[in-house]
Amino acid sequence: MAKISKRSMKGNAGKARRQRQQQRILAAFVLTTLFLLTLYQLDLSPTLNIRRGNNKRLNALRQLGQTRDTLPAKPRKDPDILPLREALSNPNYDLHKKNLAQKVLSASLNLIDIEYDDDVMQDNYYEGVYGVFCELDFKQQKLNPPEQPMFRDVVSHSNCDDEFRQVRVDLSEAVELVREFDMDVATQNLNGPTVLELKGAVFHESRCGSTLAANSMVALNPDKNRVYSESAPPIKAIKACGEQFTECTVEASANLLKDVIYLMGRSNDPKEEFLFYKFQSLTTRMMQSFRTAFPSTPWMFLYREPVQVIMSHLGDSRHTSGAMCVRSKKTSAQVHAFVKREGYGMNDLEDEEFCSIHLATLCESALKNIEEANGVGVAVKYSTDLVHDFIDTIFPKHFKAYVDRKGRERILKVSGTYSKNRGGHEEGAYEPDSESKEKKASEEIRRASEQFLQPSFESLGNSPFNINNM
Repeated sequence: MAKISKRSMKGNAGKARRQRQQQRILAAFVLTTLFLLTLYQLDLSPTLNIRRGNNKRLNALRQLGQTRDTLPAKPRKDPDILPLREALSNPNYDLHKKNLAQKVLSASLNLIDIEYDDDVMQDNYYEGVYGVFCELDFKQQKLNPPEQPMFRDVVSHSNCDDEFRQVRVDLSEAVELVREFDMDVATQNLNGPTVLELKGAVFHESRCGSTLAANSMVALNPDKNRVYSESAPPIKAIKACGEQFTECTVEASANLLKDVIYLMGRSNDPKEEFLFYKFQSLTTRMMQSFRTAFPSTPWMFLYREPVQVIMSHLGDSRHTSGAMCVRSKKTSAQVHAFVKREGYGMNDLEDEEFCSIHLATLCESALKNIEEANGVGVAVKYSTDLVHDFIDTIFPKHFKAYVDRKGRERILKVSGTYSKNRGGHEEGAYEPDSESKEKKASEEIRRASEQFLQPSFESLGNSPFNINNM
């Protein structure tokens, strides 16, 4: 047997150790390089390429609220929920999921929905609420608002209806992490997402020019403005405590709404600066949630002549029971309370009357909130000249949004096309229909509007906070 010296064995072992050490160093170098490249691609690298002034960043952060008290989150049982903190901090975490977590942090992915699972809602804390993120493409909406007039159009155009493109995260954890990151960006003048300044919001009675308002806010300055028109996350936050806040407090709903608006107001587009919302008409009943979350943010309530708005819902159809304004009799506590207040039972009324009552509950809620807001909210009546109310009064004086000549021209061009066009008409083909609606209205619609909706309509018109009286 050949004799092997201990020196020979020791030398070979040392050589092997050196080779393994070199391999580890090389592997670490490669991983570090890949990580830095990923940060660069995601625009998270700590450079001093400042997008906005430091003061503007900090003001936006203060407006939308700072970090709030949090409690430890419950252990996640759903494997589809991406644990953001773990993904970002664990060097051995799956690289694809780590990349998705970084995209949430960098605002490359946008909040498109929220979901609930055994949620707990308290004034300054919630759990069991999950955010659904996907990369949205706002280009077409900015280019031609009537072609993508609603948030659902933007979602569909971005292929975000596809669940395989969606990322689900714990909402509270996401908010905590992005606020920390955004504060570092703002205080250290680092490159990172812009926190947009919330300029104004639109509440409405429905079928009264609200989509024209949203399209006009886009057209005012497409590069700088991001507009969410009836998006899913805010209404779910506003409704989280129930229509009359019986399931949790106004403050709990406002806390969740503030976080939702914050996440939706983060942008990786360096041109964007300002944020606007048009909410669904049903949110008017729970407007206290928004006012509690953003007490100084200006808003308007759009409304219309009673017969005209009821006709927009019911038309001349004989099948009126499926109309949204009629269906609310099954779900709305405020509709039930209104019926009882007027001395009727739920089986005493026809569809035309329920439609009128539904709209009256919106107008009464709006009137109450307008009076309480003392000028922060204003009433705006629909008219054929509505676009000039936006251009001359609401945008420059109430929302404090600058209207220049080009912005004015873009808005006027948009106003000449049906607001929910989606390719249905040529540009400039829209014709007002108020006179036609008045002529076609049935006697039942006229009586219902006069009895239930006319009083709140007149009160809105007489309000000192109606723009015609200011």
